[in-house]
Amino acid sequence: MHNFIEEYLDNPSQAIASAVQKVSGTDRFDAIDDEMIYRELATGEFRLYQEIIFSTSADDLHRADFSRTVA
Repeated sequence: MHNFIEEYLDNPSQAIASAVQKVSGTDRFDAIDDEMIYRELATGEFRLYQEIIFSTSADDLHRADFSRTVA
């Protein structure tokens, strides 16, 4: 899959079929430890990311409801 872009530009259908075949042959999702996921979700760092993502004040910064004057 390291040449996916080049393959896709040459033949998109074949590139996607090849990528699907390579990914379906792996068991990377079966090897994930559920306890590790729960430990990560319980960390303060994850809580900070949640707060940043769901914060309404961050969205307010991008609103065009107000205009700033230039000094």
